[in-house]
Formats: sequence, C-alpha cells, structure tokens
Amino acid sequence: LLTSLGSKHVVANRQASHFVCVHSELISSIVKEAGSERGKHHYQDLCLVTSLLAWLRAHQHDLQEEDIAVSIQLQSTGTQLQRHLINLLHTLKLPGKCTTADTDLEVQTLKLQIITNVTSYCVSAMGNSNVIHPLFSPDLGTKKGRGSSLSLLIGLLQRGLEGSTHHSDTYSQLIHKALHVNQLSTEEQRELASFVSPGIDKCSAVQRTRYAELRLQVLAESKDKELTLYTQLIENLVYLTWRHVQYYTVYCKDNEGGGEPLPKKLLLSNQESFKNLTRELP
Repeated sequence: LLTSLGSKHVVANRQASHFVCVHSELISSIVKEAGSERGKHHYQDLCLVTSLLAWLRAHQHDLQEEDIAVSIQLQSTGTQLQRHLINLLHTLKLPGKCTTADTDLEVQTLKLQIITNVTSYCVSAMGNSNVIHPLFSPDLGTKKGRGSSLSLLIGLLQRGLEGSTHHSDTYSQLIHKALHVNQLSTEEQRELASFVSPGIDKCSAVQRTRYAELRLQVLAESKDKELTLYTQLIENLVYLTWRHVQYYTVYCKDNEGGGEPLPKKLLLSNQESFKNLTRELP
C-alpha cells in the first residue's frame, strides 16, 4: 500500500511512522517472539512488521519539517527495535530442502522474506556514502554466524548463495516436469494431483494429468518468488559486507591516535579467518 501511493506517500509515511511509535511495544513483542518455531500467522505478522520497518527506515528522510517530533520519536523507537531485528538473522533459518506441503511452502517463503526485509533495513540504517553507521563488528571469530559481526553476514551470504543455486535447480526441474507431465509416472502424477483434488481416485487420467500440471506450476511460481527474494538478499549482504569492510579499513579512526585503527587491526589479524569464510562461498 505504501509503495503504491505515489505522490501521497508522504502522508502515508507520516501515518505509518506515527502508528509504529504508538504501537512500539506490540511491534517489539512480535519481533522478540520470533525465536521459537511458530505458526504461519505469526510469520505473516512478522513479515508485515519487518516490511513496514524496512520501508520506513528507507524513507525516513522523506518526513517534512512539521514531522520533526514524529521523526525523533521514530528514531528512538527504531533504536530499540534495531537490536531485535538484527537478532532475527540469528534465530530464523533460510529455507532448507524443498517441500510440497502448502503450509510449509508459505512459511518457507515468509521466513526468506523476513530475513530479506531485515537486511534491507540494515542497508538503510547504515546511512549514505557520507555518514556510515556500522551495525556489525569487525570480529570474524572462529565460528560463523556468532554475534552481530561480519562472520554472521558472510555465513548468511554463503547459505544464501547455496540456497539460490539449489532453488534455481529445483525451479528448472519443476518447469521441465510441467512441460513433460505426460512422461511422469502414474504414482507421481497422483501425488501431485492430490494437492489440487483430494478425490483423485475418482478423476480420469486426463484430469489427473491436468491437476498434476497445475500443481507443478504452483510449485514453480513459489520457487520463482523465492529466487527473486534470494537475489535481493544476496545483493543486500554483499553491500553490507563491503560497506563494513570499507568503513573499518578506510574511514574508521583510532581514538588513541597513531598506528592503525583497532577495527582495522582486528580485520588484518583475522585475514586467515576471512579467507576461510569467503573460500567456502560457491
């Protein structure tokens, strides 16, 4: 809705920002409760919340001068939410092996959308080229994905690339099957068609083939959507990794004066860890 309002988005921005400020406790509870496995409706709520927060963070500078009070309150609220949002990158897992169950398919896509929303929020929160606000520490550590550090970003990037490759292959297989559905075994056609028509035993062979084709098209569309999300996620992660490395090695200054800045020293001292992490990228 916000992205479709065109020239009226300033008013919608103001109203949405005010909504987030007024209901910050509710929004925080939705984000904080994402640590455990929950039902589809919870992930739908979380997806909506993270989409809204990412959009508002990207358009925060569009607020007018008369909205300064809302802007200040939104920044305060955003600071409280930011830690919980980044924590989602730890608690939520990228989609694993492909599934055919409708509920699992939707939850799988929702999780991917949520993680992508959070990284989009992080891209906006880092600031523009003139002012950079690092969100992840330069510590690469010995374990990928531990702490809000560059190792978390690189670990996510690795899994994102692997997931993208896997889903791309699966998408191609689904399209091939849909185009040659008559070549599938009767048992496979029956299994696919049962998702469209529970009473498949009463259907003719022609109907069964048609239902199987429809099911394959639904699965392919789902994979196509996930591939689009993976592309956006990978772009966000590459950007975030690059901007943090740039900040810590080029712009970061040592408060004590003299010598290399501490973050740069930390990165240089972990060069081998960085090589090991990036070497595992596809």
